[in-house]
Amino acid sequence: MTQAIDPLKLKAAAEHLEWVLSQYPASDDVQSLLRSLTPLIEDARAGRVLATVDRMDIPGAWNFSDGRYIPYNNPSVDEAYVGFSIEMRGGLSEDEKELNARIDAMRKAMSEGP
Repeated sequence: MTQAIDPLKLKAAAEHLEWVLSQYPASDDVQSLLRSLTPLIEDARAGRVLATVDRMDIPGAWNFSDGRYIPYNNPSVDEAYVGFSIEMRGGLSEDEKELNARIDAMRKAMSEGP
């Protein structure tokens, strides 16, 4: 099944990402990410994103593999970016939802102990 953009969810994710990134004005890394994402955030806010975008085509995607934004966790740059990326792809696929449910079940089982 082809994923479709939900403009309201995408707009909310874009606004949240922009807000999170603006919380770190002293970080050159975070502000550089904000500058590179601004055109896409503006398009998302205005409802101009009509087709899904591959995650690797979203500016900054490669920067997350090296843990560059881990220190910026309150609010979390990683979580805001991932949320935005998911919405740019049209939301989670059914396989991703199933995988998340299995991981959550394993975490719950581990926290409850033997």
